[in-house]
Amino acid sequence: MLLSKRNRRGLIFILVICLMIAVTPRLLNSMSSVAPSVITHEEAIEAHRNYVNTEKNRVDYSRVKKKNRYLVPKEKFDPNEYQKEDWMKLGLTKRQTEVILKFSKRGLRSAEDLQKIFVLPAELFGLIEDSLYFPEHKYESNSSSFEQEKSNSDLVVDLNSATNDTLERIPGIGPYFAKKIIEYRQKLGGFVGKEQLLEIWKFDEQKYNSVADFVVLGDAPLAKININTASMEVLSDHPYISYSVANSIVKMRIHRHYNTLEDIKKSVLIDEELFRKLKPYLEL
Repeated sequence: MLLSKRNRRGLIFILVICLMIAVTPRLLNSMSSVAPSVITHEEAIEAHRNYVNTEKNRVDYSRVKKKNRYLVPKEKFDPNEYQKEDWMKLGLTKRQTEVILKFSKRGLRSAEDLQKIFVLPAELFGLIEDSLYFPEHKYESNSSSFEQEKSNSDLVVDLNSATNDTLERIPGIGPYFAKKIIEYRQKLGGFVGKEQLLEIWKFDEQKYNSVADFVVLGDAPLAKININTASMEVLSDHPYISYSVANSIVKMRIHRHYNTLEDIKKSVLIDEELFRKLKPYLEL
């Protein structure tokens, strides 16, 4: 097919433009006066070393910060003499410090006494253990004072009406257990036996034996639950009643109300032992 003169000119123009596009970058590159970037082998090694060190420092920063949360005391110290600012300088919070100070006022006679304080982190105790000292005369003084308080027959506390301050007067009962005793008393509706203290978390037999002689059960009325009207939520809120037991009590009374407390034993979930524990807190 023959091209017209006009078409030939157009084709030649397009070829010239393509040639210019291909050649121009090479011409500009050859005319550039910018020298190519050159780096020596030693400089490359040094740059890599700096990068590795920077990354290592960045990764280890959080570990170092966490590790230094608690401080080692500069010298040996008697924890009975430490003040609020001294404990906080070691890394304790204000609340933790207040609890430790309450215990130290009664007298700490050994590192074991300090370690038993529930708010003292094990990590901090490990740092300060070697810095602790307890003057012997202070041991003897605190020990005799402690024994004298324990043998004081006038110290009798009613579990069903005692306040936090009253409970804290009992040897071995600090702010933590005083609070837990009152919280559990409210959930139960009142104590019917001193041995119920053993149901409190961390309240072991050793602690129970040390306080049993100082507590009594007064005449304060128990808070009782009406099994014919109480909702499932109210029932399951009691420490002795699980959700499934509460559901069973409610379902069995749908067709007929309970005539006696013993009627709830018809539930397969309530055995004789559970009924015995529940009975003082139930009513019709």
